[in-house]
Amino acid sequence: ITSFDPILTGTVQSDHSAQLSSSAFTGVPVLFQNTGTYNFSYSQGFTWGTDLSVGFSNSRAVTNNPFTFVSPELTSSFRFQLTQPLLQGFGLAPNTRWIRIAKNNREESDVGFRQQVITTVDQIENMYWDLVYQYENVRVQKESLTFAQKTLSDTQKQVDIGSLAPIEVVRAQSTVATDQQNLTLAETNLELAELLMKNALSRNLQDAALAGADVIPTSTMELPPQEPIVPTEDLINQALGHRAELAESRIDLTNRRLSLKAVRNAMLPSLNLFAYYGGSGLGGSQNPAATCGPNTSPELLAFCSQPGSLASTSYGDALNQLVNSSAPDKGVGLTLTVPLRNRSAEATQVRSELEYRQAEVRLQQIENQVRIEVRQAQFSVQQNRGAVEAARAAVELARQSLDAEQKKYGLGASTTTLVLQQSSALATASSGLVSAMAAYEKSQVELDRSTGLLLDHASIDIQDALRGLVSH
Repeated sequence: ITSFDPILTGTVQSDHSAQLSSSAFTGVPVLFQNTGTYNFSYSQGFTWGTDLSVGFSNSRAVTNNPFTFVSPELTSSFRFQLTQPLLQGFGLAPNTRWIRIAKNNREESDVGFRQQVITTVDQIENMYWDLVYQYENVRVQKESLTFAQKTLSDTQKQVDIGSLAPIEVVRAQSTVATDQQNLTLAETNLELAELLMKNALSRNLQDAALAGADVIPTSTMELPPQEPIVPTEDLINQALGHRAELAESRIDLTNRRLSLKAVRNAMLPSLNLFAYYGGSGLGGSQNPAATCGPNTSPELLAFCSQPGSLASTSYGDALNQLVNSSAPDKGVGLTLTVPLRNRSAEATQVRSELEYRQAEVRLQQIENQVRIEVRQAQFSVQQNRGAVEAARAAVELARQSLDAEQKKYGLGASTTTLVLQQSSALATASSGLVSAMAAYEKSQVELDRSTGLLLDHASIDIQDALRGLVSH
């Protein structure tokens, strides 16, 4: 494949030579010749395989050879030639293959960058909902500890007046200690979640103010009253049109197809049509060494020219001869090359066909995997929504059970231990509800990721990420 960019080549050379003569036909004992060469050429290839070349040659030679009629001798010539492949190397497929593949690779790099952004956003959103869960869990544990402390205070008062046995205080103290431990665990988990979030969003945590800053969630976990009904096939179609992995695989398949076409073209015989046109010009002055004179030796009289018999010709006249058809050089022809065995090209073709089929299979595998991921994400949303509703029912049951136990305790029909047990059950149910809500939010994130709409739903413009400047 020739270069599509024009190539201009120039050669300027000066040569001085002296050669001892060993032949009578040289005419002089020592042959001197000074030659100046000034050559220029232009070449360029085109997308259909056409090759254009233009050559322009010039020389100026001065010699003492008595058999050369002109010295200094000015010669000039040019040649314009077009070559067009008719079989192998013909067309856009083999000649623009690497340019088109390079453009596709650049697009694939953009898609890969988009995939990296999606992966980062997916990780950050999941970390955020983990943070929200830890934040809400701390609130639940604080409420449980507050209730246990109040129960311990009330129990201590009743023991002081003798209405309860002292063992009830010990039981209440044990519950307070357990709730305090649960709160400490929840607070440390929250600090860890904050640290992970800050580490993910900042370059480093060397800034003491940043390391010690609290991360307060601004979005809470909510369950919509009714889940939007979107047919599964619509979600799959969205995923097939937006998933970055599919875009990368399709680009790779396109590159394989381009390579396969180029390799098949290389299996053809080589048949090139060429046409050229050129001309040459000659100029200079009569050579004094080849001019007849009184001192000319008898053996050179038959070869010398009479003074004034040759008119001087300028360089401009020599250039004029190039275009006035004084000495044209033109022609047209065909060059055919038929390889009897082309085992290297055959092996390349077989390998390209196998790679193309493998790329097709990979694309189909990714499509199948995407379909499965979308269905799994949709099932996960439905399952987690059911888990949230079940957790809400469990919280309501635990709350009503606690209220009933407190009323019974107020009437003397229950004990502090039973009240604290119901309070612990409420804390456990509330923590389970928060966990179920976080799992539901994560399943929504996974559904957005599996359908390829995560950035759209997060209002993230990929062009901002490409430029490195966020406009909103």
